[in-house]
Amino acid sequence: MIRPRKYHEPLGDTFSSVLHDIADVNKPKAHTIQARPFLKWVGGKRSVLPELLARMPANYERYCEPFLGGGALYFAVQPKYAYLSDINFHLIITFQAVSDDVDRLINNLKIHDRKHDKEYYLKARERLFTEKDPAKIAGLFIYLNKTCFNGLYRVNKSGKFNVPMGDYKNPPIVDEENLRNASQVLQNTEVAQHDFTQLPIQKKHFYYIDPPYHKTYDGYNGGGFGTQEHEKLAEYCKEIDNKGGYFMVSNSDNSFVRKLYKSYDIERVSASRSVSCKGHQRGKENELIIRNYK
Repeated sequence: MIRPRKYHEPLGDTFSSVLHDIADVNKPKAHTIQARPFLKWVGGKRSVLPELLARMPANYERYCEPFLGGGALYFAVQPKYAYLSDINFHLIITFQAVSDDVDRLINNLKIHDRKHDKEYYLKARERLFTEKDPAKIAGLFIYLNKTCFNGLYRVNKSGKFNVPMGDYKNPPIVDEENLRNASQVLQNTEVAQHDFTQLPIQKKHFYYIDPPYHKTYDGYNGGGFGTQEHEKLAEYCKEIDNKGGYFMVSNSDNSFVRKLYKSYDIERVSASRSVSCKGHQRGKENELIIRNYK
């Protein structure tokens, strides 16, 4: 069974006694577990991973990611100590199930794989919001992610998942090896559902911040992420800087974002977008990497 998570417990109590006595615990290391994101995600970072990895801080005590999504950078780095969070309930339940109940999750995915057709897909969309068992919720979430149109997570005004089924001959619903590898990587990681403002800031912790990009697709949680949220996020980053933490932000390349972070190091990179809510947003486009360290 999935162990209980104390979402609002202060994070400093979890590892602080250990972390402040250990230096450089998250230095880059040779990875022994071949794990990659198990979800398709709008704005996923696989195409810019080399750029992000090259800009990681040399030393930090804990990896924190408050806009988790698919977790591409996390799986590439495989930090010794990490805290992952997101406001998306189904996303977090799924990561927790991969960590804590991967056998039952895989069994559920095999059932979905056998029964997959349009009628079954539509019923699964409804079940996602009525199911109570965490492993079954995760199985439905991964199944829908692998079979829906273009890997989108989109909800209507009632908060219901409403993406139509994609036209795939053999969608990769069950990737057992990768799920088991991802489960191993997640064992020393805390995973919780909450808003980014509830993630406490601590000195020498590294925060990778990948919000819904400004004026692009931002409907992943039903509430949107508009101008005010981006301004609040910039203030959060300022607080990280003031408290001696390290942040790296990914966002749109536009004058609004550049103005918000004008006091920090801003670099433009080119990213490929193979998963998007709109066809014209797929392909190469520029985005920014913003840091408070060199």
